[in-house]
Amino acid sequence: MTEPTHGADQPYTYPTPAGEPGTVAGGVALSDDPQPGPTVSRRRTGLLVGGVVTALVLGGAGAFAIQTLSGGGSQPADVLPGDAYAYLRLDIDPSAGQKIAAVRFLGTLPQVKSTLGSDDPRKKLWDLASKDASNDCVAKFSFDNDIAPWLGDRVGAAIRPGGTSDAPNVAVAVQVKDESAAKDTLNRLFACDRGGSDTELRMKDGYAIITPRGVGDATIAAVDKGTLSQNATFTSDMAALGEQGVMSAWFDMGTGLKEIQTLSGTTGMDTAALASAKGRLATALRFDADYVEMAGVVRGADAAKAVQGDGSAVASLPANTMAALSVSGADQMLDSAWPQLKKQIDGLAAAEGGSDPIGEVEQQLGLTLPDDLKVLLGRSFTLAMPEQDLDADLPVVGAKVVSSDAKRADELVGRLMESLGAGSDVLTHKVEGDQVFVATTPDYADDLKAGGKLGDSDAFRLAVGDVSKANATLFVDLDMIDALVKGEVHGEAKSFIESLRAVGFTATSTGNGEGAFTLRVLGD
Repeated sequence: MTEPTHGADQPYTYPTPAGEPGTVAGGVALSDDPQPGPTVSRRRTGLLVGGVVTALVLGGAGAFAIQTLSGGGSQPADVLPGDAYAYLRLDIDPSAGQKIAAVRFLGTLPQVKSTLGSDDPRKKLWDLASKDASNDCVAKFSFDNDIAPWLGDRVGAAIRPGGTSDAPNVAVAVQVKDESAAKDTLNRLFACDRGGSDTELRMKDGYAIITPRGVGDATIAAVDKGTLSQNATFTSDMAALGEQGVMSAWFDMGTGLKEIQTLSGTTGMDTAALASAKGRLATALRFDADYVEMAGVVRGADAAKAVQGDGSAVASLPANTMAALSVSGADQMLDSAWPQLKKQIDGLAAAEGGSDPIGEVEQQLGLTLPDDLKVLLGRSFTLAMPEQDLDADLPVVGAKVVSSDAKRADELVGRLMESLGAGSDVLTHKVEGDQVFVATTPDYADDLKAGGKLGDSDAFRLAVGDVSKANATLFVDLDMIDALVKGEVHGEAKSFIESLRAVGFTATSTGNGEGAFTLRVLGD
């Protein structure tokens, strides 16, 4: 198995607050600082930030193969305000390890392999943006002559408190190699808007800072007071995240959720829940030679209590498992979440004229909530589907529950089936020790009971990693699905599906108010 390549040869680290390590527990260094970033402007005339991602996915990331491997340089967070509650960064010059891993992974995808090393992804982005421009003014600009001489490789966007739905307090930082040339070209681009530009432009330490009109000076003043890379909370969260890859993001839920509600003008959100919301989310899109991964950490969510996970139930499924979803520790999670969940259910029912929805469910099904739900979800609850042709009227699906009261859980399954009008010919369910096995066929119930070694397969290990402490695990074998749709998908879609091997997701509670997750797509 190929070793992950998340580490950087010459890692860039944000200033680290005292007592905080510069690497995560496994020794994974923060990504190198790359150089300039894709250009961004107004929605009618500039380069669209989302286009960078499109360019990378369509093969522009192949430019990694011809760029230097050192990365390095400043990050957008070095020139964006430290009071921001949301941050997004795109980087086409990440760490050396990320470039090598990206080339190796993307080289397995047929739509990308032929373009590796051929085009500048920034030019792809420019072509995409200028093609959709609302007037001919932008079309007169040449990427090679007007854009490339100053455009760098990184872009970042930050959202600060304040602003309105029409003019949110946003600042976009585009890395540039020539401030004078960048200022001249961007101002001419903004002038293409015949209705008058509502954008302001400032230059700061090798970046073009773009803001809505009227907030440019305030943004620079906030930067001078302290940048995001000097925000101790931000830097410690990004350090916990580790390698930041080609894209990273950060969101402060305590401030952000309330600000978003204000900006959107919505009133349906629970104001009490918003007032008590805490915690931050940090994510990164990064490469390994075998997969592309969206990884993330949650920190400071005080209301979330640590729950010990155990993914052994999904790892011990039969080897022919095509798809599986497992949740561990749901009974404990429900204990802490039930008061708020009940409040939300009652609130929704009241809005529709209801009075006691939970009581009605208890009466109709003969349940006691949340106790019976905890028994039914158990210490672990796993849904699985084996490899099959799906020609049957009813697909083969099953579940196994590890419960504190397996007999009660089995009784609840039977009661739910009766309430749905389903007989024993629809589902088979049986108890073995502290486990309940349920399936649409007796044979698959037996297979689940016998277990297997799904966890030993190379695809499973790469897709989900170590699940011994996982609270949630999802695994889909795309090779098996590919066999199902063979003959129904053709051309590039067929070759693309065939180039993918599996999808995996894991989420783990790492402490009170803290957790981590990964979503991986494996190449064949």
